[in-house]
Amino acid sequence: ILVEVINARNPENYEYTVTISSNKIYTGTALQVKSTKHNATNSFRHIFRWIPSFPGEYKIFVHQVLNGVHKDPLNRQPTPLVSPSPLSIIVGQQKGGGNVFEISSEATMERIEDRIRKSVPCQTVNRVDAYSKWSGDWVGPDTPFQDHSIRTGWRFLPRDMGCHIESFSRRDLLSISKKKSIWVLGTSVFRGVFLSLVDLILSPDEKEELSSSVIGKCWGRALIKKGNLELVYQDFRAQMFEPFGSPKVMECHNEKIAKDADDSFIQNAADTWVEMFRDKDSWPDVIFMFVLYDNVGHGRDGLFFTHLEHFMSKIPPSWNGTLLLADRFWSAIGVTHRSYHKYHLYLEEINEMVHALNDTRVRWLDGMGISREMVMYSEYGPDGIGASQHFHGFCDVPYLEDMGQNNTMRVCGNVTEILGQLLLSHALGTKKQFDLEKLEEPKDEALEYCHACPLALTPFKLVAYPEVTCSEGKLHPRNDDEVYSFKAKQKICPQWCLEHEVDEVIPSQSDMINIRRCKVDLADVTTSSIESASAAKVKSQVTPAKDKPTKPIMHTFFESVVGGCCGMSQEQHEQLLKAWKESWEARGWETMILTAQDARKHKDFGTLEKKLISLEINEYNRRCYWRWLAMVEAGGGWISDYDVFPLELTAELGAEMGKNGTFKAFDNHVPSLIHASSNEWDRVIHLMMDLLPNKRADDTVISDMYSLLEVSKSSSKNSIVWSYRVKTSINYTKGSDSLSLDCSKYSKQLAIHFSHHLCKRAASAQVFPLANVTIDEAVARRAEAALLLMDDYRNCQDRHDDEHVLPKKSLRSFVNYNDTSVNKSDVYFRVIQSISTKKNNSSNPNITAPTPPILVEVIN
Repeated sequence: ILVEVINARNPENYEYTVTISSNKIYTGTALQVKSTKHNATNSFRHIFRWIPSFPGEYKIFVHQVLNGVHKDPLNRQPTPLVSPSPLSIIVGQQKGGGNVFEISSEATMERIEDRIRKSVPCQTVNRVDAYSKWSGDWVGPDTPFQDHSIRTGWRFLPRDMGCHIESFSRRDLLSISKKKSIWVLGTSVFRGVFLSLVDLILSPDEKEELSSSVIGKCWGRALIKKGNLELVYQDFRAQMFEPFGSPKVMECHNEKIAKDADDSFIQNAADTWVEMFRDKDSWPDVIFMFVLYDNVGHGRDGLFFTHLEHFMSKIPPSWNGTLLLADRFWSAIGVTHRSYHKYHLYLEEINEMVHALNDTRVRWLDGMGISREMVMYSEYGPDGIGASQHFHGFCDVPYLEDMGQNNTMRVCGNVTEILGQLLLSHALGTKKQFDLEKLEEPKDEALEYCHACPLALTPFKLVAYPEVTCSEGKLHPRNDDEVYSFKAKQKICPQWCLEHEVDEVIPSQSDMINIRRCKVDLADVTTSSIESASAAKVKSQVTPAKDKPTKPIMHTFFESVVGGCCGMSQEQHEQLLKAWKESWEARGWETMILTAQDARKHKDFGTLEKKLISLEINEYNRRCYWRWLAMVEAGGGWISDYDVFPLELTAELGAEMGKNGTFKAFDNHVPSLIHASSNEWDRVIHLMMDLLPNKRADDTVISDMYSLLEVSKSSSKNSIVWSYRVKTSINYTKGSDSLSLDCSKYSKQLAIHFSHHLCKRAASAQVFPLANVTIDEAVARRAEAALLLMDDYRNCQDRHDDEHVLPKKSLRSFVNYNDTSVNKSDVYFRVIQSISTKKNNSSNPNITAPTPPILVEVIN
């Protein structure tokens, strides 16, 4: 079945996913097979291909997802659906002539059952070329294929490998007769597999506090022992590994040090491999490891082989375990390799590389083959496709386990649980073999767990032979005693490194990360002298203070983000900042742009930052708190967001209103326009700090806006003057071919806030200052729109008659806007064709032929 996405946006910025779903029966995705550009309209057409495994009624969902560095990890808005999603279709087998559709579910189910019956357990597949092809079908709890399903009732049926994944229950895991060990080495995506296994083996009482425990989110080493099963997680970030013998560098992620110059990740990783095999009695049975492979289509990746071959050299020849390798492409955010061509090129290259390793103990896990069908079942669900890296999330879902006891899933993730079952099957052998060797009765022994987990992700720490803290009994919320000894205070990147050109920009789960790698000569410079040299360098660049200007100063806070964020490119943010500066200066103000460097001067910056990091506040929202400290150090005064533009707030009025240093919030609890003395800024930020929770609930949003809202609710408003004098809407009147500003709607308003919400609402109502723009364009082009409204507002003030509605100049002539990266037409899709599947030409006798030709009926 072919699905065509029409008027698609530029693929450099946007991707499209096509999901086909039948509730509790099936979920799958279509692979892109063709993409063409229409030069006249600068639009694209993408064709996606999907082969049904059995007839039935399905819904097609097409989502539009931001691509690569254009992703906005801070955006938690639902992923846009492309019309006419969801589109219902009926897939049936043709019998006889004409357009008669008859569905024979029983025959099709028998065909699937025959495919399962002829398959072998996946852990017994020894052909490396076959093992690395993990495409297949996810079938749900309302199908008859419940043998070897996971706890949600879903089951994955590999297609090309001719095998099936066996599943092991909690009863099985408590019945293991010999010691077994599974190590998971990777990032938080891989940690989801570890947590799914932990959730599977623990009792309801033991795992009740899993999400808030030190095991629940560990950026170091975590170990669980239950009976004869040991589960180990080690944070292992292959993207940080240096070439052996490379110069030592300090690595900074945004303003924080991610790696100290005297650390060597690759050496520590190699030492961890030595640690795993130091004692033959504790050798792992299975190792699941993250490797970095980003070289699809460009031949052999030398660094990939250098690292991997070095690790494998640590494996004793007598080890008979399994090493499963996987890369970042199976994460829920990685949709870029879902084109048919790239996916199969990827499989071919992986197959060649695994053969080149020449070790039968090594398997490549094509996680994308398993995971791509589950994009609507990731951490954020159907509304958050492409918004999360994780396929797992903490949950509270009851189920009945095989021992007849009620239990509760605390970690939900179909993909991570099926991968956990795959690791178990390699560790425990076939189910038939396991049943012969297991204990007669399960032994529910006491839980033991150990950890060496820092409080924060950065600076990254990969430590071999860590000093762990061990406990026995059920998990409990993390306490101060469970803080590992290397929980060093968050280190700030020195200024000399921040001035270094950005080497790489990557999206994370919560932010856009600007990576700088700065060489350091450690023979001459220590960490303390680096900081001293940095301070001296900054001090030498400070210019003598000028006499205080007679004009009032309007401050804003800005830190450039390479690649942009929040629906705008870096250049568009800078254009908005420039427009803000010009507009306030045109009203007689001096302007000053504050940065993180100003905030760091405050004596409590470290305290605030430590608190925010402990609450897992993303960097964007932490920066919003920083501006409060920056205003204290600036001597107090006025500040506005750089998307706030002046209306009645002239410099003269601002100087008069600023004579009183009382804290004044002009947009109520939204900190878009504020005036206060330095002491008042300091007082209120400390009120906000005191009101921060000690523990963050899962659904709690923490930002400076919500902190100010909490201040407004307490202590009789805390001696703050609250008002609504910032305009939050646009008032244009639509004419036959133009818009006119309704000046009467802007009286007594100090300023207007060109927020995301305002722009989206105005574009939807077609009263945005720029003509013929989409909602996304309205957000991205706020600088132009704001300057247009400023011109119209000044025209209002210049008129002396009683007419409040003024003709608006031509909108199209304002700027020469040639951005073709955003499509001007509405995106939609259609089912354009159904195709017959080809006969089975595979030499694998376990692979059955596809179903007969399929016909599709679209339900309007």
